[in-house]
Amino acid sequence: MKKPLLFTILLNFIFAYSFAQQLNQPANWPNNQWTLSGSYDVTYLYEDPTTTSSSFSFDDNLAGGTSANNVAAESPVIDLSAAFSTGETELTVSFQYGFNIYQNESLQLQFWNNATTEWENWGNTLTDNSNSTVSFCNNTPTSFISDGLDISTFSNAQQTGFKYRILYNDNNSFGWGFCVNSVAIISSMPPACPDVESVSINNITATTASVNWIAGGTETSWEVAIGLTTDIMPTTGIFTANSVYVLTGLTQETDYRVCVRANCAAGGFSSWQCQTFTTGIDLSSYPVSFTTNPIATTGTYDIALVDLNGDFLDDVVSVSSDNINVHYQLATGGFNETNVSTPSADYSPNWSLAAGDFDRNGYNDLVYGGGSGVTFMKANNSGTGYTEISGSNYVFSQRSNFVDINNDGHLDAFVCHDVDANVYYINDGSGNLTFYQGESPGVVPNGLGLTPGGGNYGTVWIDFDNDRDMDMFIAKCRGGSSTISTNELWRNDGNGVFTNVADSNGWYNTNYPGVGHNNSSNLGDNIQTWSSAWADFDNDGDMDVYVGASTTSNGPSKLMQNNGDGTFTDVTFGSGVDLAALGIENAPADFDNDGYIDILSNGDILFNNGDFTFTNFSTNMPPSGAIGDTNNDGFLDIFRNRNIYLNNANTNHWIKINTIGTSSNINGIGARIEIETSTGTQIRDVRSGEGFEFMSSLTTHFGLGAETSITSLTIYWPSGVVDYIENPAIDTTHNITEGSALSAIDYTLIDLTIYPNPVENELFINTSSQVINKIATVFDINGKRVLNLKLKSNRIDVSNLTSGVYFLRLESQGKTMKRKFIKK
Repeated sequence: MKKPLLFTILLNFIFAYSFAQQLNQPANWPNNQWTLSGSYDVTYLYEDPTTTSSSFSFDDNLAGGTSANNVAAESPVIDLSAAFSTGETELTVSFQYGFNIYQNESLQLQFWNNATTEWENWGNTLTDNSNSTVSFCNNTPTSFISDGLDISTFSNAQQTGFKYRILYNDNNSFGWGFCVNSVAIISSMPPACPDVESVSINNITATTASVNWIAGGTETSWEVAIGLTTDIMPTTGIFTANSVYVLTGLTQETDYRVCVRANCAAGGFSSWQCQTFTTGIDLSSYPVSFTTNPIATTGTYDIALVDLNGDFLDDVVSVSSDNINVHYQLATGGFNETNVSTPSADYSPNWSLAAGDFDRNGYNDLVYGGGSGVTFMKANNSGTGYTEISGSNYVFSQRSNFVDINNDGHLDAFVCHDVDANVYYINDGSGNLTFYQGESPGVVPNGLGLTPGGGNYGTVWIDFDNDRDMDMFIAKCRGGSSTISTNELWRNDGNGVFTNVADSNGWYNTNYPGVGHNNSSNLGDNIQTWSSAWADFDNDGDMDVYVGASTTSNGPSKLMQNNGDGTFTDVTFGSGVDLAALGIENAPADFDNDGYIDILSNGDILFNNGDFTFTNFSTNMPPSGAIGDTNNDGFLDIFRNRNIYLNNANTNHWIKINTIGTSSNINGIGARIEIETSTGTQIRDVRSGEGFEFMSSLTTHFGLGAETSITSLTIYWPSGVVDYIENPAIDTTHNITEGSALSAIDYTLIDLTIYPNPVENELFINTSSQVINKIATVFDINGKRVLNLKLKSNRIDVSNLTSGVYFLRLESQGKTMKRKFIKK
């Protein structure tokens, strides 16, 4: 559920009149002669200029269900006849505004045409100018000046019945919101010469830029005025006889507006023609930079960078209800665009999308997390078409994932439920999915997120305790101190049972009776968050977490360091993460390939300094989006809103791995990948669905910095298979099939014995080697993993196993030793 947002309007009017608006004067809000029109929920009208406020603001961020709001502030009738009598035949409107688009919302200036008795658009719709989801006019609202409206041909009825309005329409989508203030309408004389044309800004640096234009007529001189975007319109400028003017002495990372007008031969000036631009920064100081590359996607949801045609290259995926627009990445570079028609989806991915091959045919399927339910798009055996599968169950979806929940070798799906217990779809092994919710005996007996009120937003599946099975963290977004707002960490106990260990009250390890653990993690707190970024930020071999706050009301964000024993320490203070923007998207990736994982957080990148501190780069960075490698150069790019933000790369090395499961699920989702270099260890978990909304690449990526070789690469598959590869090549991609490079023997365990054998309840391990913290895995006679745990003593509880023949394997750092035993 999205939370209502508060507005802080910084600019107030110096006028306090309550009369009808006059030309060449501000709107003088509040003004009861203005009116509100449209169809909207008045609860979310935060500031009403017709009654109480000097601003007009609306928060369309509705809680639950389909949003449908349009609202307009409409001026009183303005008599233009007096302006006509003095030869004034052009109107412009100016105001300041903040506007944050989430999906399809629009903000438009319109005027009433008495001749056609309808509202007409006055110029283009306003652009998104705010990353804030809290205060849309906060800090720096944009000064807007409309196009000139030629009223010289208006009829008498149009002159005497003129009015205008500012219209917001969410176009039936969820939205953020807007605010408008300082409105004024101005009339002017027609220019003595035409306006200049095609004003453009080029060669922008941190301190300079060039402005170019085309003469509107026969004029040979002009004036150029430069100012901040928040400044009032200029009244004079700098004289020039050239149609190119170089601006110097600018301040880096600053929003400017440059205006040009003609110095007319007959006397006077034309109207100002303006363009805005932002100065750059010396990018040599950046760990890495990005170039914006527009891409002509056609879908409603630009949402994924993931392979859809089985060639292990990341494709650009844009989804509509009945079409998947794919730009297939070509091995030779570039893309091949294809539209794949689909049956109409009952539920569109307006909250999230995840990808994975749940029917094992070599082509990734998709799960759409919709506001009222869940739809699966199942790829056919050539990847050229899809079957639509939707259930009748109501699910207010949030984050969705593909993961093998019951570890039977087949991908299941998990979907966060906003207002109820979470749901999952269990795969029967033939590509058929069955809906479950809450506690499901035989599947997940104790459930995964059972809170009746929901609040479940961003799930991520990780192995946080390094026992070779997938645990899960749920980011909660309701705010306040309640069960629906308390984040949850579900530990996989290796026997089909998940236990929430996020609270600060400690937990009891059922695998080892009498052994308790103090859980000081405090991950079960009330940070209002939509997503978290899990990664080994300090390269010590275990998963840490950045929990990103979405608002200041229940923050701040926090950075938690894994202690290696199932507990965490809060290391936020002094880490630099508090400088990142608040919001809903947080995802880990090594963007500069230095070997330390960074965090993409709501348009900022927290670059990892390698010492568990981060430097936040908030400008010249891409927005949050899907992460992948769109040109196969080993550097991670970002896709969002019809733009690829292409990583400009550096000299650092890299390696990429595609996991191909045989006994495990075919994507290898849930596998742990570990590389060893001369400088230490790096780890990754293969995941489907990170952050909140987007689907990022299923190819596992490591940056290597200046390293020129890798000592070893180890893959711990969900099935229990371990593949150990020595000296893999770098600066390339490896496609690794499960079992193709089996684990090495651990000769330190050559004297390993187990007893009693046959065993009834407890199996004891005897060896001269250390067994604490080694991974113990039990396989049945068919090779299926049936028990998994990290050893805390030399005994294993096998009382729940059925009678039969089993194999115990001890594993550490990719090396293993096996022994057979019989369960009575």
